[in-house]
Amino acid sequence: MGKIAIVLLSGKENPARAAAGLHVAKRIYDAREENQIEAVEVFLFTDGLRVVGEENSDLNHLVDELIEAGIVVGGCSNQLDSWNLADVAKAAGVNAEFARDAFSRYAREGYTVMTF
Repeated sequence: MGKIAIVLLSGKENPARAAAGLHVAKRIYDAREENQIEAVEVFLFTDGLRVVGEENSDLNHLVDELIEAGIVVGGCSNQLDSWNLADVAKAAGVNAEFARDAFSRYAREGYTVMTF
């Protein structure tokens, strides 16, 4: 069984790319059984992380939909703290994690990493 991590680097400066990554995550998750995918995660980083602070934006709603569907969504704890988004992210259900730890875990656990 495969594992996929989608790292979202894009945000409101490139909303089409960011939305594509979020939609791909949901579609892979929805078809995970027939495609033998064990885990799908999304990790918000740099501008991708800022979407959690954009209330009522399409990208923010897409992140909410992923979390509601059961997809693990994480974000860089250092950036969350630096941008005063830690409380907003926590309330939204975004798991704070050091990026270095998340990326190292993806390598150790055999994730295929896609960036958008």
